[in-house]
Amino acid sequence: MFGLGKKDQSGKQVRIEHRGKYTRASRTGGVSVRAEKKLGPVNLTANSSKGLRVSTRVANGARVALQNGRFQFIGRWKAGPLGFNLSKTGVSASVKNHMGSFNFLKPQYSSFKFAGVQLRGKKAAQLQLIYIGAMAVGLAAMLAIRLVIFLLWMLSLPMLLLWDMAKGFAQGFRDR
Repeated sequence: MFGLGKKDQSGKQVRIEHRGKYTRASRTGGVSVRAEKKLGPVNLTANSSKGLRVSTRVANGARVALQNGRFQFIGRWKAGPLGFNLSKTGVSASVKNHMGSFNFLKPQYSSFKFAGVQLRGKKAAQLQLIYIGAMAVGLAAMLAIRLVIFLLWMLSLPMLLLWDMAKGFAQGFRDR
């Protein structure tokens, strides 16, 4: 009912909240009631905590809105673990991993979760950089090992060919 036991794609606990057709109750946002109506390409939303919003889609992943008389432009695009957000106040680019997310342009919006403890802000950004660095070192080591194995295999092929040819010639002379 409140998202208890519900997991996301990474297997982490989702937000603890209740989402109904017209209601939403969460630990941090409180309780709110909303109503939505679509009039052609325009969406009208009335929310007890956010106010009135009129929005429309302008492109794939981008929308413009008027909320309580203020203009909003929001663009969200995602490609695998990389995310890119665009708004009237700026741009944000982030990468998501198993420990949270690291925001390249605004590190204070990074998050890091380990052993059930979630950190946000500069401490999270520092831990994310350490984690990403360790993952990069591990990946580089794995690629180096695979490259060495490949090179040894390629170098052994001519020697194995010469060995096989010498063995065949020796067997041919013996069989005469």
